[in-house]
Amino acid sequence: MNKVKIIRLIKNNKEVTKSELSTKLGLSHTTVNTYVQKLIDEGLVERAGVAASNGGRKPMIVKLVAEAKYSFGVSITPKAVYILLVNLLGDKVVSTYFSYRKGDELEKVLNKLKYWIEQIICVNGLDRNKIMGMGMVFPGVVDDDECVLKYSPNLNVRNYDFKRFEENIGLKIYVENEANAAAYAEQLLGKGRDKGNFVYVSIGDGIGTGIIIDKHIYKGNQKKAGEFGHLKISEEKIKCNCGRTGCWELFASKMALLRYFEEYTQQKIYLIEQVFMAYQQGDTGASQALEKYAHYLFRGLENILLSVNPDYVIIGGDLGQYAQQIIEIAVEKLHFTDRFFGYENTKIYCSGLHAEGAVIGAALLPLEAIFNYQKNVI
Repeated sequence: MNKVKIIRLIKNNKEVTKSELSTKLGLSHTTVNTYVQKLIDEGLVERAGVAASNGGRKPMIVKLVAEAKYSFGVSITPKAVYILLVNLLGDKVVSTYFSYRKGDELEKVLNKLKYWIEQIICVNGLDRNKIMGMGMVFPGVVDDDECVLKYSPNLNVRNYDFKRFEENIGLKIYVENEANAAAYAEQLLGKGRDKGNFVYVSIGDGIGTGIIIDKHIYKGNQKKAGEFGHLKISEEKIKCNCGRTGCWELFASKMALLRYFEEYTQQKIYLIEQVFMAYQQGDTGASQALEKYAHYLFRGLENILLSVNPDYVIIGGDLGQYAQQIIEIAVEKLHFTDRFFGYENTKIYCSGLHAEGAVIGAALLPLEAIFNYQKNVI
């Protein structure tokens, strides 16, 4: 744990002297010297000069070697695969994606992913021994212990075991639910920092939620907690991919917003950016579409508040960068929070990581082995 504390403090401060490590961590100079030397021998840390003297020997400055380790993050959605390569500091080295035809079997998508990963490794001249692994996240129920995607209605996948793919690609695979991964990233890097209790709402083709309770990811029995996207909120007979009707994600996903826009404007569009551009230009149909969308979004949020009672709700995913506008419509224009007592003590934020939360969280998973990030689960 002393070694982990030292490497995390170096990362958080970018550069730090050994005497500062000793003071901030309450460790003896001998202990710090021993572990710093081990980290230097392992190639994770390097000397970065000396600081000004306070009367004695000039203290040595140390920092992490960014190129010492790398980690891949992959987010598989119903229409595209997003890939992120980060270095030991968490800096983005490569960020890209590829699309695929809806309905393609997962096996075919994984073969294409393997090709892209091999290309990234080759083009960037990466030493495979420096790659900690690849985090992979999906919309659906995931057994991270067994490396199995148990059920993803939006991907039409059941009980897919990634052990064979792990052997095929030659990298350690870490799997996780996309909303849990995004909540994890938000807790470490985004609006969830220092917040012990919050629910992260990931809005894309569907809706997923990651629940953080007392700084732990809550997964519950059989790791199915957080599937609020399939909570029934309407009697309308619109069929969900899960086989039921009336699910929240049918009325508050990005696909629902596109449907409302077409309903009020008679215009077929494919990008949510177009909805907000029209809204900012004063388009009446766009305004009506967003008001209807906000109505259903907040109907689902009320269920989260009643069942989990978090201190904060953070909205992210594909609508992350537009969440603030939706919140303003719901709160300032439609006054939804004035009509329900549960909102008075719960703050609603837009994600600090926007649409990248899931893939960033995926890339952080392999780095746990070095930084021992607390992805505690209950």
